[in-house]
Amino acid sequence: MKTILEIQKLDRQILALNREVDKCPASIDFKNYRKIMQEGRARFEQLEAQANEIVKNYDKALNKLSKYRGDSEILKKRNVDNINLENIGSLISDSNSLVGELSEENRRVEELVRKAEEVVRKSAELSNKLTEAKLRSANIKAKIEQKRNEVAPKIADVEKKIKELEPKVEDKEKYEKYKEMKEKGIFPVYVNLEDVFCGGCKVELPLNFIEKLKTKKMLPCEHCGRIIMMK
Repeated sequence: MKTILEIQKLDRQILALNREVDKCPASIDFKNYRKIMQEGRARFEQLEAQANEIVKNYDKALNKLSKYRGDSEILKKRNVDNINLENIGSLISDSNSLVGELSEENRRVEELVRKAEEVVRKSAELSNKLTEAKLRSANIKAKIEQKRNEVAPKIADVEKKIKELEPKVEDKEKYEKYKEMKEKGIFPVYVNLEDVFCGGCKVELPLNFIEKLKTKKMLPCEHCGRIIMMK
C-alpha cells in the first residue's frame, strides 16, 4: 500500500505540472478567445436568420407594392365620363385608401432596407472581430506549446519514477483499481479521514461509517467513491 501512495504522490506532481500549463496566462487568454469565437459563430447564425427573415418580408412587401400599383393603374383607367355624384365619393375613397396603403407599404420596405443594412454592418464588424481573435489565438497557441515544452521534461522525469516503483507494488489488484479510478477522473484515489469529513469531497460522514472505518481501516466514500483511510 505504501508504494501505491508514493505513486499517487508522484501522480499529484504530474497533475500540478499540467495545471501549470492550463493556468498560464496564455491558456487563460486562449480560453477567452475561444469563447469569443464560439459566441461569434452563434451570433453569425442569428444574423443569418435575421437576414433570411428580412429577405422574406421584403419579397412580401414588394409583391404588395406591385399589387397596389396594379390597382392604381386600374383606378386611373376608369372612364371619367361615367363618374357622377353617386359614385364620385366611392372613387375618392378608393383613391385615398390606395394612397394610404402604398405609403404604408413603402414605409415597410424602407424599414426592411434599413434593417438589412444594419445586419450587414454588424456582420462585417463581427467578421473583423473573429478574424482578429483567430490571429491572436494562433499566437497564443504557440505560447501554450512553449509552456508545455517547458514542463514536458519534468513530467517525463516523474513518469520514469512511477515506472520504477510499479514493479514494487505488492497488491496488484488494488493498484489496478487505483489506475481505473484515476482514469475516470476520481483523484486523488486514496484520501485521509479529516475529523469527520472525507479528505476528498469534504462531505461530512455519518458516525456509523466512521466507526466501521476504524475497524476496516479503509472504506470507499459513500459520496465521491474515493478510498478513505484512517491516518
